[in-house]
Amino acid sequence: MLLVPGGRWPISLRAGTFVRQDQAHDVQEGRLAPLSVNRLVPAASLDSWGWLEAGVVSGDLLVPGDHARSWVFDTIKAERDGLATHRLVTLATDGRVPVRRAVFTLLAELCSLCPGGWPVVAAAAESALRDGDVPVRRAAAALLVRTGEPDRVVAVLAASSDPVVRLPLMHAMSRRKVAGYHAVAGYRATLDRLRSDSEPAVRLLAGVAAYRSDDPASWPALDAAIRADAEASADALAEPGSSCPERPGEVWARALTGLDRERDCCAWAHRLTEPGERPQLRLDGIRIAVAAMRTWRAAPGRLTPMLTGIVGEHPSEVRSAALRALAASLTASRLGADSLAAVVDDPEVGAAAATGLGCVGDHRAVPYLVRLMLAGSPEPRLAEAFRAVARAGADPQAPVAAARRMLAAVPDSCAPELPMRVLAAFGPGAAAAVPELIARLEGAENDTPDWAFHVLGTIGPAAAAAVPHLQQYPTQGATSALFKIISDCAVAERYLAGRPEELRRDRLAAQLLTWLAEHGGLTARQHRQLRSLFKVPGFAQVESAGALWLQEGPAVAHELLAVLPQYLSDDLHGPKALLALTAMGSHARPVLDQLDRIITSPRRAEFNIGDEDSEMRADEMLLAATITARERIAG
Repeated sequence: MLLVPGGRWPISLRAGTFVRQDQAHDVQEGRLAPLSVNRLVPAASLDSWGWLEAGVVSGDLLVPGDHARSWVFDTIKAERDGLATHRLVTLATDGRVPVRRAVFTLLAELCSLCPGGWPVVAAAAESALRDGDVPVRRAAAALLVRTGEPDRVVAVLAASSDPVVRLPLMHAMSRRKVAGYHAVAGYRATLDRLRSDSEPAVRLLAGVAAYRSDDPASWPALDAAIRADAEASADALAEPGSSCPERPGEVWARALTGLDRERDCCAWAHRLTEPGERPQLRLDGIRIAVAAMRTWRAAPGRLTPMLTGIVGEHPSEVRSAALRALAASLTASRLGADSLAAVVDDPEVGAAAATGLGCVGDHRAVPYLVRLMLAGSPEPRLAEAFRAVARAGADPQAPVAAARRMLAAVPDSCAPELPMRVLAAFGPGAAAAVPELIARLEGAENDTPDWAFHVLGTIGPAAAAAVPHLQQYPTQGATSALFKIISDCAVAERYLAGRPEELRRDRLAAQLLTWLAEHGGLTARQHRQLRSLFKVPGFAQVESAGALWLQEGPAVAHELLAVLPQYLSDDLHGPKALLALTAMGSHARPVLDQLDRIITSPRRAEFNIGDEDSEMRADEMLLAATITARERIAG
């Protein structure tokens, strides 16, 4: 069932139409047309697919969450060469430029549903390479690369005399890891010709494409040519109409990291950032440095001295970029902590410097983090920085006072996230905020005060005044907080008794079972609950592993060793798995070889967080945890 925007009508989807179920008969009789994108329209105004054209014209089909868009995606996923695809392809030749642009944008988004070749769309894209509109030609070129077979793409590239087409073709090809291009007859000859193209950006992309892992002798000449064209290519590669704007340094770095050229990548970062180079080239050097640090674990050590040197220069765009690169990596931030501390007062880069410094637990950041919090700074890692300084033993007085001040400024029914996160970070050190947290429990209106529960639980026994209020809430969050405050086995036993014997995903149950296993052991039923959690892959398995070891001891070692190693390269589950293995001590020694492989890998682990800097930091934290676990297991 779908809900029409502005109404609550159940919708029936059939044969490409949107039909209100209470008006289906009128549609069948022709008195109403299918529901268009957001409304019912007179039958005479649109054919049975008119809603599709209307959605393209209005732009609604480009809006995530639109019902018609969802239907199009679902339909093409089920039948990629069906009527919906053919209708879109037909609109690709519409006489209206905005319609053609919208169609190619939508087709590009639909490509994720159809990996590999998509001949119907590739043919439409190739035809549009002669379109009179430049953005349409650019979009069509990029779409052809995504949907066409390598031989078709190479043939079009070789025959193209239009620089507007050649550039997006080459750019899209450079972003796709398609080994098949090199196997196409004439591809190498085409690249050699394009390396002398009149357009610098085409020459640069052709040089990048010409890199081959089996021909390292050719790399220096290609490097020099790319370096020569880098500055002149910047505007064309970052063209706002491009399907994926980039800077020359980003394109070059992708090639260097793809070939695993760590030393060369770091060396070019140093060379391009020399003080005598032009600002745009220096920025490209920093972009290459960022890519290197995201790819190789040793890169921060090689590049931090260069970055700290730039941070010490006069204010400029280059200096700001260097500081952001330094603060993005935990390793680089530790190595360059003094340079970050020297600029925390800077109006331009101080926020990033303080956050980077705080994220490695440096107490010098605390007053500046407090200032940023009170000023409503949008720094996305501010809560992370407070957690790090709290773990490092920073004085909680100023952060807790600031958080209380922010809570006092809003109604008791509100629980602003940042001050709550700060209080949770300091745990028992935030005991002074218990009155404000109790007020959140008393002032809750529509939503359960989950943040207040969480913070009270982290404060622990010092939040005893909140116990009567927590007892009024029959929720999992309140039970968790209550238990953490009073550590009463009766609370744990009562909760577990109310849960089924066969548990699936219950993080509180895992925590309570672990505590009970540490404090006298489990009953037979609780043991069965624990065993049921351990059978569920993911959080339930890793969070119950420690309790299983406490309950059963060495007898369960073989089961734990069969399961836990699969999580060691997982940013979410890895830390918990490492804790369980560490608790096993010498019984976990069979996993040492795997830990050694993880520790000695020169490249970072590949995560799917969605942000490359977050993935880099996740690798840095997991690596540190792995090293610690290895040392304790080895004894």
